[in-house]
Amino acid sequence: RSKTYTYIYIADRMELGDLQAVFQGFAGGATELDGKSFAKLSKDCALLDKKLTATDIDLIFAKVKDKSARKITFQQFIDALDHMATKKGISKEDLAAKIVATGGPKFTGTKAEAVKFYDDKSTFTGVHANGGPSTIDAHGGGLANLLDRSPADVRGRKM
Repeated sequence: RSKTYTYIYIADRMELGDLQAVFQGFAGGATELDGKSFAKLSKDCALLDKKLTATDIDLIFAKVKDKSARKITFQQFIDALDHMATKKGISKEDLAAKIVATGGPKFTGTKAEAVKFYDDKSTFTGVHANGGPSTIDAHGGGLANLLDRSPADVRGRKM
């Protein structure tokens, strides 16, 4: 199939704009997708299995991108879907539907647990029990009162 025919082939069964929206979501709103984001797309969309591995994803990315480029366009992404579908043994439309169903990237992270002696101020001891050390002297004025700004000669002697 030619690239134009491939582009229309997916559009017959589903809204191509939805697939492009997911593509741009993984690209961070850009028009091109880098290899790391392409791998994240395949992982987040649960496309990886014994037939299609992370190594296969990297090889497919290298196959569809231009020689000197580091990113792929949406058209090249459509070509990559063809390679991925062939490798998985499913239709390209089913693969595209699975990607569209994901909706976009999944952001995961960790949240720290509560630490008793850090979060509970009633357990503070010493200087910290009264609010902690101060960077301003109790005498007031801060750094301005500590400096002697009276007139001096070139050698620094008071006049």
